[in-house]
Amino acid sequence: MPERPDLEYVVPKLQRALKGQRVGLVDLRNPVVLRQMAPGTPQALLEGATVQAIKRRAHFVHFGLDGPVDVVVSPMLAGRFALLEAPTKGRIRKDVALRVGFEALELRYRDDVQMGKVYLCPREQLKEIPGFAKIGVNVLGKAFTVDKLQALAAKERRQVKLFLMDKSKLDAMGNAYADEVLFAAGIHPKARVSELSPEQVTALHAAIVKVLGDARSEIRRRKPALDEKLRDFLAVRNRKGEPCPVCGTAIRAAGVRGHDAFFCPRCQPDAKGRGFVDWSRVPR
Repeated sequence: MPERPDLEYVVPKLQRALKGQRVGLVDLRNPVVLRQMAPGTPQALLEGATVQAIKRRAHFVHFGLDGPVDVVVSPMLAGRFALLEAPTKGRIRKDVALRVGFEALELRYRDDVQMGKVYLCPREQLKEIPGFAKIGVNVLGKAFTVDKLQALAAKERRQVKLFLMDKSKLDAMGNAYADEVLFAAGIHPKARVSELSPEQVTALHAAIVKVLGDARSEIRRRKPALDEKLRDFLAVRNRKGEPCPVCGTAIRAAGVRGHDAFFCPRCQPDAKGRGFVDWSRVPR
């Protein structure tokens, strides 16, 4: 999914380009992504409305309009945005789920795995969107201290990767940056939060701030296209079998409650000092 560093680059660009623009064309090409919370067709709800503001809220992109509904997009695994000059010509990609035309621009929401969601929601019902109402502490803000992280972790029994990905606790990271943070902190992704030492919590706090802050700066510096997701600078994510950039040990992958995790077994040992191995399958 686009994560915080990606969205903090994309959303301001959308805001600058589309604020004050009036919606014309509405072309829903893949109804699977639509979550409509008001009666009427998407065209009737959106056409003629003017964009008031575009903001990030955790992993959501919130398009505030002056019409009957706002648009809230949860890009999930593969969702991304593209801006084109209107009127556009040529073949439309198969992964384009929604086109919204303005006077001089066209916004496209692309999703080749159809996991993202586009909510058409009256403003007074925004809190009913799953995950939208309760957002965790801003991890790049002043309120995110070591003590704050320690307080959040105090009653946690989950594996640390799941805790990092919980947007109601921390704003916000997904699979990729959770792996990067844990690598930087030297913590195994399957470690229980309740078992982390005070020193590990301190290291985790520093890693969250540095990894997300550095990623945000790198993406802004490189200025990719809106629909390009930069990941080539990450240390361990999707690098199974490659040498760890610190010690040279091969990067491994493991499952964490339905999510994949990439880690270095030497730099991130488990609670017994080992890289994670399913010992039941190892010949004796």
